[in-house]
Amino acid sequence: MGRKLAVIMVAVVAAVVFAASIAVADDAPGQIVIDKVVNKKSGVAFDHKKHSDSIDCLKCHHKAESKDTVKNCFDCHGKDPAANDPTSMKKDNPFHLQCKGCHKEKDKGPTKCGDCHKK
Repeated sequence: MGRKLAVIMVAVVAAVVFAASIAVADDAPGQIVIDKVVNKKSGVAFDHKKHSDSIDCLKCHHKAESKDTVKNCFDCHGKDPAANDPTSMKKDNPFHLQCKGCHKEKDKGPTKCGDCHKK
């Protein structure tokens, strides 16, 4: 009887740890505004929760090794000289590359300046 109880306890602990890891990974912010790089255009409202429900976190947070190591975009972009410059209004802007590129690839979502940068 003791061994059976031990197996059940290990299974319960494993299930709780697994469920907790899912809850932490699913704790994405809701609506955010990307406005730290406002140069000539307005900030961009971004429904992070909606995107995280259908896109793997590591698609956008491309330097993270796992969902547990995801950082804010601006922890690299704007600080690390090797990272694309988010203040650039050119094609090398990381948001233009990442967001607009994905929208074009999926043929879904805004791709024109005024679609994201509201006046």
